[in-house]
Amino acid sequence: MIMMRVMSDRQTTPTTGRLASLDVFRGITIAGMLLVNNPGDWGHVFAPLRHAKWDGCTATDFVFPFFLFIMGVAMPFSFSKHFERGATPGGMIASILRRTVVLFALGLFLNSLGFMAFSEYFRPMGVLQRIALCYLAAGLIIMWTGPRGQAIWCVVMLAGYWALMTFVHPPIIGESTAHPEWNNLASWLDTRLLGPHNYQFDKNLGVGHDPEGLLSTLPAVVTALSGCLAGAWLRSRGRGDYEKAAGLFVPGYFLVVAALWWDYSCPMNKNLWTSSYVLFTSGWALLSLGVCYWVIDIKRVTAWAAPFTVFGTNAIAAYVCASAAAYATVIIKFTGPEGKPVALKTWLYTTLFKSWLAPLCGDYVSSAAYGLSYVAVWCAIMWLLHRKRIFIKV
Repeated sequence: MIMMRVMSDRQTTPTTGRLASLDVFRGITIAGMLLVNNPGDWGHVFAPLRHAKWDGCTATDFVFPFFLFIMGVAMPFSFSKHFERGATPGGMIASILRRTVVLFALGLFLNSLGFMAFSEYFRPMGVLQRIALCYLAAGLIIMWTGPRGQAIWCVVMLAGYWALMTFVHPPIIGESTAHPEWNNLASWLDTRLLGPHNYQFDKNLGVGHDPEGLLSTLPAVVTALSGCLAGAWLRSRGRGDYEKAAGLFVPGYFLVVAALWWDYSCPMNKNLWTSSYVLFTSGWALLSLGVCYWVIDIKRVTAWAAPFTVFGTNAIAAYVCASAAAYATVIIKFTGPEGKPVALKTWLYTTLFKSWLAPLCGDYVSSAAYGLSYVAVWCAIMWLLHRKRIFIKV
């Protein structure tokens, strides 16, 4: 279920009993997600604000795995709190299943809006759907295993996925092997199971590809589990703050190095969520969380973090509402000066940004300015909820 919690002014801040640095890191990630998803003009986007076309990793390619990692970090804290309040394993499993269903349903809701705005086919998979499946798998694993068992699961799933993608060659899809997005096991499986209901689908070739597809969700679970391991480390008793920070920085460094080495034979690829991509993004997530933990929880330098805290304490609400509003600005149309339908977003972008900013600074700047303003608007909305002590939880 979706719960709205309203806290009175006499109660403590909403981060009581949780890592302030994690809320900030989550907020930075959500702000980044809104920025890269909402340029004014998709034809004019700065390279760091785009996903890599295939192999490689841009700044944008860190956003989604960071969110999965952060979800994983929060899980040991959340699960332990429930058990301390008397929750039973059966009750926890029911709670995991309920949250999985709600997240998946919210993803389907957003996809229905995307279908109305852009698509010819309804797409069942997506960002929230992958988050839901990763939460389900990671939740069940950490329910029954400790950190050592979770680490073993990570190794087995990454190695198994690498072996499947490397050594299992499906029938060639498409006209030639010059189409890597079609000719791989993950896309072959998604095409067989989802047909045209993929993120991309070529009618002529009869093939599809989905960056949040079914098989590639397996290594995404490892991304979430890497966060669970970090959360268990930060929650452990008997260790000082500096030791905990070191426990984030050191493995983060080695994961990044290992990923760069593995990249030669297993290229980083967000579309396929390759095993090297998991190591690379999880390593940088550890390093990033380590910086936030050092600055906020150890050094107590927090004044700069307030905008990100309001995003981080209402993360799912911010993502769902902002995404729904973005789709609505495309769906809503009116007749323009030339008698043709004009989307509300096009009118807003042209009137408020492109008409004056593009001649001064160029189309790329005006497009980015629209995205930044969209983040600012939703930051203001989340700030109002924060001031009212309203926190919407899934």
